[in-house]
Parts: sequence; structure tokens; C-alpha cells
Amino acid sequence: MIVRDGSMLANAAQSDGVPIEERVASQVRALETWYAAEFERRLAALTEILKTQLQIQIEELQQHYERRERTIQEKAQASTAGYKTAPSAALNGAHEPEKLLEEIQRTEATVHKCASELERMVADDSVNLGVLLQMRNQQLEVRAYLRGLKFGSESGQATS
Repeated sequence: MIVRDGSMLANAAQSDGVPIEERVASQVRALETWYAAEFERRLAALTEILKTQLQIQIEELQQHYERRERTIQEKAQASTAGYKTAPSAALNGAHEPEKLLEEIQRTEATVHKCASELERMVADDSVNLGVLLQMRNQQLEVRAYLRGLKFGSESGQATS
């Protein structure tokens, strides 16, 4: 329908006795309310999705670090068990003085080798401090093992 007459347009603008500006303003408020509600709904749905994804990632990280911790503990237990069983096996099988003396001689050679290597590393400024500390730790362990062997040989000689 084409409006040719300005009176018809004025009547449309004044329908129900409410000016057009007020009707447009009320419709804009209604749209704002609807958009705000829609935004809130979508935001809540998105928040739930993100929470779920974050929870999954957290659980995956926890499982990863638990597996890593178990692996580290298993390796530590295996190396500790291997370290503890090797000397005791040498002592248990070394009730014969010859075997015990051979083990002591091999260990003394290892102690001297560690000492000379440590002296060389201390003199070299390019050696990493961590490597130096590891070598020192190894030297102390071998010396402790040697003391245990010597103690075992003394107590073994005392009982025989």
C-alpha cells in the first residue's frame, strides 16, 4: 500500500495514541532484554564447555605426572635394589677370602680411578659443576663400598 497522503502517515505514527519515538524506544528495550538474555544463555553454555575441557586437561596432566612419578620411583627402587644386592651378593658369595680380596682390589682400583678423574676435572675449568659433583658423589659411594668390603673381610677373618 502506497501512502500518498501525509494524514495517513501521521495516523500510523500516532496509532494507539503512543508517539512513534516511544514505541521504537520500547521495542529497542525489548530487543536489548532479549539479546542480553540470549547472551547470558550462550555464555553459560560456553562456560560449561570450557570448564569440561579444562577439567579433562587437568585430569590428563594429573595422570601424566602420576605415571611419571611412578616411573621415577620404579627406576629409583630398581637402581637402589640393584645397588644393594650387588655388594651383598659379593659379600655372600665372598666367604672365600680370595673372592673378597679380588673384589677389594677391583674396588680400590675404581677408587683410584675416580680420584684421578676427579683431580683432572677440578683442574679443568670447562667441566660443568654438576658433572663434578656427580663424580664426587660416585667417589664417596665407591669409598663407602670399599670400607664395607674391608669390614666384611675383617669380620670374616675374625670368624674363621
